[in-house]
Amino acid sequence: MGNSYSYSKIESFEKCKLKFKYRYIDKLPLRVETIEAYMGKMAHEALKEFYDFVKNKIVKSKEWLLSRYDKLWSKDYNDSIKIVKKKFSPEDYYEKGKKCLIDYYEEYRPFDQTKIVKTEGSVFFSLKRNEKKYQFSGILDRLDWNDKEKIFEIHDYKTSATLMTQEDADQDFQLPLYQIALLSRWPEAEKAKLVWHYLLFNKQIESYRTKEQLMEIQDVVIDKIMAIEACEQFLPYKSVLCDWCDFQEICPLWKHPKKMEKLDENKYRNDPGVKLVAEYSELEDEKNKLKMKISDIEQEQAKIAEAAIELAEKDGLLVIEGPDKQLVVTVKEELSAPSRREDLKRWEGLRNILIDNDKYIEVSTVNNSMLNRMLKSWPQEFINKIKSFLARKTIRKVDLKSKL
Repeated sequence: MGNSYSYSKIESFEKCKLKFKYRYIDKLPLRVETIEAYMGKMAHEALKEFYDFVKNKIVKSKEWLLSRYDKLWSKDYNDSIKIVKKKFSPEDYYEKGKKCLIDYYEEYRPFDQTKIVKTEGSVFFSLKRNEKKYQFSGILDRLDWNDKEKIFEIHDYKTSATLMTQEDADQDFQLPLYQIALLSRWPEAEKAKLVWHYLLFNKQIESYRTKEQLMEIQDVVIDKIMAIEACEQFLPYKSVLCDWCDFQEICPLWKHPKKMEKLDENKYRNDPGVKLVAEYSELEDEKNKLKMKISDIEQEQAKIAEAAIELAEKDGLLVIEGPDKQLVVTVKEELSAPSRREDLKRWEGLRNILIDNDKYIEVSTVNNSMLNRMLKSWPQEFINKIKSFLARKTIRKVDLKSKL
């Protein structure tokens, strides 16, 4: 699988394991560029060129910045760039990016807050656990030295339409990884200001990490890497992000729907897969009608049962005679455990007594429901220990669902 990692590589695995496999294991080429990604790239490039001048004590005008953005946009824009949100045009996105740069320029002029160390700088570093090293790489949008506060600032430009919260910033591990990389060159980087510029909102979000937090982040990231290296099933995950994916045409979740989009009505209706779904759906509708009928019958039976119990108690009966069947009435009391939802205090009390008297194991059990739930939270090291006790079972089923 290779031993070089990046923030985007880990993020890809966590969002969709199959997309990760296509891109980083199978190394399939990226065939789709979205308009959002293009707008972000052009804004990043314009700011990079602008700050290259600032680094040399030259502050270009706002008009210069917008002119560079315009030239960069026109130079590489083409009709193959994908626009998912059809209600917006390329011009809309162009203007959105332009507005980001205007707001940014007005916010930070005269650009003398810090000294620019580098723009779009590559960083290479390694994380270590025991004797094993994990190689990492990344690109800092901008690294500054704040001469007043005597602190490094790691800046990242975002053109996302979703604004990061302060809690998100304090838990993020991308910029702290870059801070770890800086530590090998500058001990002063033990304390650094992490800065996210959300350009669409003209908002700056800041965060800091202590030395102890940086150590914890290394452990968290290494755990994520171990999960990647231990992965054996790269399953697809369906989400709103699928519309921006490069691999819909080959993804098993989207391959057939995308193929059907290109067919005319006649070919669509005669497709074997479409026919199977139609037949299955028809039977599902029929089954649901029967379920409703069964439900109605069961409600009527419940009313009759209630009347029979009332009659049995009134006349002292245990058997009620019928034309060709009998109703046997059983009345008894039995002990039952409270559920956690209906009575938490009694449930916890019973559980504690069972544990204290070594009886809990007798009413507990190993089952797939429990196992599958815990596999999502147990450490990878523990999962590796129990793998030899687990059996692989292939489950095949179909579910009828509405289109998104």
